Amino acid sequence: MFTTSIIRKLTYFLFFLLSGLMLFSCSKEDEDTGGSTLIKQYGLTGQYRFQVIPTMMGTIPIATGTVDGTVSDEGNGVLRLRFNGFRANPMPFEMSVDASFTISETAKGLLVQNVEGKSFFDADPPAGGADPDVDPGFEIPEEALKKGLHSNGKSKLTGTIDKNPNGSGAMQYDLKLDPAVSLPVVVIIKSVQKLN
Repeated sequence: MFTTSIIRKLTYFLFFLLSGLMLFSCSKEDEDTGGSTLIKQYGLTGQYRFQVIPTMMGTIPIATGTVDGTVSDEGNGVLRLRFNGFRANPMPFEMSVDASFTISETAKGLLVQNVEGKSFFDADPPAGGADPDVDPGFEIPEEALKKGLHSNGKSKLTGTIDKNPNGSGAMQYDLKLDPAVSLPVVVIIKSVQKLN
């Protein structure tokens, strides 16, 4: 009788101890995979050189070139990608991007999720007021050539951040931006080099 009582109490004690350890482990795991922790863990902020490839419908490259930009930590697990003044022939515009996004960790890398209403795309006529040369293959409305194209926060950024893709230890941004303007353009943005 005495032995059964002790065994029962020990069983209850071990059950509660294991339950508590499991709860602590789960909450710690959830905390460790939050966006703010991942940003610091992988050193995602800083200045980058990006390769920018505007494409027709996401498949046919229009142009390609590089531009320097920044990725900043906006708090609460939100990152912000910014660059401006990108232009490569035969583009008739200077492109600027200001996109906010969050990240989550997957087996293949970090998944990028757009922050609704906080991603901007602007394609402005080149400074100086000269009429831009437009490739005959492009059909761009005359109004857009004068006033530019602006998403007003409706752009959408998606993609991944790959862990150590070439053995360098750096993280590589591999993103697609749907500008949400009146042209069927998708902008591919890849980090080429972290500058600092």
